[in-house]
Order: sequence, then structure tokens, then C-alpha cells
Amino acid sequence: MKTKYYFSMLTSVLLLCSCSEKTLEPITGSLGKPGVVTDVNVEPIAGGAVVSYRIPNSEDILAVKAVYTLTNGKETERVASFYENKIKIEGYNDTIPNKANIYVINRAQELSDPVEVTFTPLESSLSKAIKTISIVQDFGGAQYNWRNEDKAPLTMEFLAQDSLGQMQTMRIMTSEADSNRYSLRGYKAEPRYFGMIMRDNFDNASDTIFPSEGQITPLFEEKLNKKKMVVMKLGSDASFTNWEGMDSYLIDDDHDTFGHSASNSMPAAFTIDLGCIAKPSRVVMFQRKYSDSYYNWGNPLDFEVYVFKGTGTPSQSGDWSEWEKVMDCLIVKPSGSPSGTVTDEDVTAAEEGHEFAFELSQEPIRYIRISILNTWGGSSFCHPADVDIYGEVVE
Repeated sequence: MKTKYYFSMLTSVLLLCSCSEKTLEPITGSLGKPGVVTDVNVEPIAGGAVVSYRIPNSEDILAVKAVYTLTNGKETERVASFYENKIKIEGYNDTIPNKANIYVINRAQELSDPVEVTFTPLESSLSKAIKTISIVQDFGGAQYNWRNEDKAPLTMEFLAQDSLGQMQTMRIMTSEADSNRYSLRGYKAEPRYFGMIMRDNFDNASDTIFPSEGQITPLFEEKLNKKKMVVMKLGSDASFTNWEGMDSYLIDDDHDTFGHSASNSMPAAFTIDLGCIAKPSRVVMFQRKYSDSYYNWGNPLDFEVYVFKGTGTPSQSGDWSEWEKVMDCLIVKPSGSPSGTVTDEDVTAAEEGHEFAFELSQEPIRYIRISILNTWGGSSFCHPADVDIYGEVVE
């Protein structure tokens, strides 16, 4: 028994010794402070600079680091591998002289002495985009337009005045597109303030931007009455009466029904008589929910919108020379996810319908024609669920 007791005590002592605190150190031991970069060259770019250099001739070098303070006061670091001979400094929203310190890092995580570089950034992508923003009246609200010539990732916050007179955020979106348009809708034709804040990925932001005229009075808009509409059957139109589909289902306000064209019918066109003359504001396309999902099978991917440019009634032959194309429409998934992947955000967008706006200068029309070019499944047929058309009835 005593032998077992002594053995247990010895084991406990050894365990206590083995649990003593250790200081974590770099795996590679220090070979001394690294040398500095040489042959430094600075090239200004939009919102920053590219610094090129020669690293010290040593196998101990791990990386190069730039440390700098942005326009908004935020200290930032950028690290480049020792395989590279340049580092990008970005995130500035000014065009005044700025400084950055360049350090060499060795494998023991030691820093060299700093090499200071001075540069004057070119105008940032954010600054250029802000200058292009315009906010104008639109049907049911305000239309926001801007350009992003550098195709930089920018975030837009759209604001509108609520019933208490306070500015509220109504929508936030991110875009890298070079030409952009977005509309806030659902407002009465009463004067109201609309605004926008634009941000980049470096915490730089514009002030709240308002229309040049201050308040905007939205144009009157309503969903056009489908009970007055008829799907016409012109000679060059497709039949949407296949596989439980009906032409009339395209305008029946029931998203569980659908029109279904025949195989090998693409591009598939259909024509709608609005039953009135109206200044159109937008078209909303709804997908069929197929296999409990969207963005698949014969659901429209891209389509064209035409308006009848003649007087009277369109020719029964469907002669395309009588029609003017006014829109190219592409349905996109908000998530940007690959084919076969549909997120909750994508489903919400499909259920709300995909909206495409007419130019504000569009003249009043009675006849509208839609030609579906391609589907999400690459099928030779299509099956849209429904189409809404908004605008203001003229007569």
C-alpha cells in the first residue's frame, strides 16, 4: 500500500511540474532586426497608392507591411507577401498629401525600421460616384440615379420622410455596376423629402444627399386594372396554353397559375391590350413556383418589352416593325448565388416580383408586347406566372 501511495504522490508532483506556464514565442528564432525596403516607388491611384520596392536579400523575410491613417482617422494596415514587390494602400477619400510607413517583417515577427512614403491619392471611387447622384420624382416616389465608373463596391442607403417628418432608412443595397437606377415607391402624390447616403468599404461616407429642388412630389401611379386587359393573339406570338397553362393566366393576378409555351417556342412573345390608354411606369414579372422553388426550369431569365408605336390597332400578323423596343430586362438573384442555389432573399424577391421601370419620358400606350428570350433552366419553352403593369390611366 505504501508503494502505491508514494507512486501516486510522485505522479502528482510530475504533473504539477509539467503544467507550469510557458511563454509562447515565434517558431523561428530571431536572426536580428530585418533590413528596410529599398528602391521605393510610389504610384498614386484612386483613393490611395501602389508602393513598389525591393526587399532585403535575406531568407529570413516573411512579409512587408504598410501602416497608415485614413481620411476618417482610422489607422489601417496592409500586408503583402515577400513574394511580391509591391503593396496597395487604399481607403482614402481625399486628394491631399498623405504618409504611410513601410515595414519589413521577418519570420520571428520582428519589424524593420519604418520607411516613410508620401503620396497624394487620386480622386476616390466614392467621391466620383457621389458627384453623379441625382434624385428626381418618379411614379409613386423618387428615382435615384448614379454612376460608378470604377465599378467599386459601394453601399447605398435610401431615405424618405415618414409621417412625422423624420428621415427614415427605407432600403440599403450594395452595387458594383457602373450605371445604376433605383426607385422608392408607395408614396402619395404629396411633397416629401427623399435622400441618399453613399458609403465605401473603408467607412467613408457622403453627407445625406437631397434632390436639388428639396422636396419631391411623387407622380401618381396605380396598378392597372387587369379586368380590362386582354391577351391578344397576334400571328407571331406564342401560345401559352400548354401543360395546364392558359394565355389568360398571364394577367389573372393568381401566382399559382401560369402560361406555358410549347417546346421549341423560344423566343416566346405575348401581347397585352391594356383596355385603356395609360402612361406606363413599370412592368413586374412573376415566376412560376416550380418544384417548390424559383429561378429554374422554364422561368424567364431575360426578356424584352415593346410598345405599339402606331395608331389604331396592331396588325393581326404581329409585324414587329410596328413595335418599338423600350426595355431589355434581366432577372437576377439578389444573393448572386450560383445556379441551383436559392436563398431566402432570392425567394422573397421572386414572390414580390421582378420590377423593370419605363423611362419617365415614355409616352402613353395601350398595347404592350413582351418577348421572353431565355429561361433559367435553358429550356426551349417558358412558363411565366403573371405580369403586373403600373402607371397612370390617361383615357
